[in-house]
Amino acid sequence: MTAAEPNSPCPCFSGRKYKRCCAPLHRGASATSPESLMRSRYAAYALALIDYIIGTTHPAGPHYEDDVLRWRNQLAEFSLKTHFEGLEVTAEEEGPLQSWVSFRASLKQGEQDASFAERSLFVRHEGRWLYHSGDRLPLRPPAAPQVL
Repeated sequence: MTAAEPNSPCPCFSGRKYKRCCAPLHRGASATSPESLMRSRYAAYALALIDYIIGTTHPAGPHYEDDVLRWRNQLAEFSLKTHFEGLEVTAEEEGPLQSWVSFRASLKQGEQDASFAERSLFVRHEGRWLYHSGDRLPLRPPAAPQVL
C-alpha cells in the first residue's frame, strides 16, 4: 500500500487516473452513484484512508462502531496486511434511496487468497450515499475477456 499519485491508475481498477476517479471523493466530494462510492471505498482500503472508510459507513449499518479508535485500528490493520489485486463490478440495482452493487474483490493476505464477492447495500443518508451492509455471494472466477 502506497499513496496514489494523481496520474497513476486508480486503485479501484476503473482504468481511469486516480485524479479523475476516486481522488475527488477521497478529498470530500460526494459520490454521484453507489458504484462510485463502492469503488472509492475499495480504493480507500487499498490506500489505508481509514477516516474515509469510517465517514462513508452508514451509522445504522452493522459495520459501524461507536468505539472509533478501536474501529480505526482494525481497519488500519486490515489495510496494511492486505494486497488489493482487483475489483470487478458485476451488477448494480439503483433506486432513489437504496441501491445495491454486486462485485468481486481480489485480495491477498500474505500468500493466502482473501478474495470475496458481495452484494452491498447503499443507503442515502442526509443527501449522501453511504455503505450500509453486504451479503456475501458465491465466489466465481473473474470474467474472462471476450475475444471477437
